[in-house]
Amino acid sequence: MDYVKEAKRVFNIERPRHFLDNPNHCDECCEVEEKAQRNDIDSLTIEEAGEAYAALHNFLNNEGFLYYFPAFIRLSIESRENEGYIENLLFALTYQESDNRILKTCSTEQRKFVLDFFKWFKKENTKKLREWFLIEDIERAINIWSV
Repeated sequence: MDYVKEAKRVFNIERPRHFLDNPNHCDECCEVEEKAQRNDIDSLTIEEAGEAYAALHNFLNNEGFLYYFPAFIRLSIESRENEGYIENLLFALTYQESDNRILKTCSTEQRKFVLDFFKWFKKENTKKLREWFLIEDIERAINIWSV
């Protein structure tokens, strides 16, 4: 399966007017909103997506996250040779376990896609996930998204 193409189909979300709930909250929020506004699902780079606490997905509202979801899938696949984006995606989609805001926002079809993607990613990248100490994280994600 072409997971990027399928993500674009399943997460065919209209581009939100704002990507943050309060884009004018502070300078950092303004910067993140500007970053989200100047990119789209095809142009977002791993550098622009950021990592850890500064990752773009940490600031996005639910609509913004779902809009950019195909980009997060693409970045996870493109960067899988060097422990790229998958760790960020796993964190975002497992935070607060079954109370995860994205899990609660997704449709049944979207949830199934996320679960299928994680299962495929684990199967295709088990050795690397072990090297990166992410095997337990992806297994936890699979359990959480198996709803």
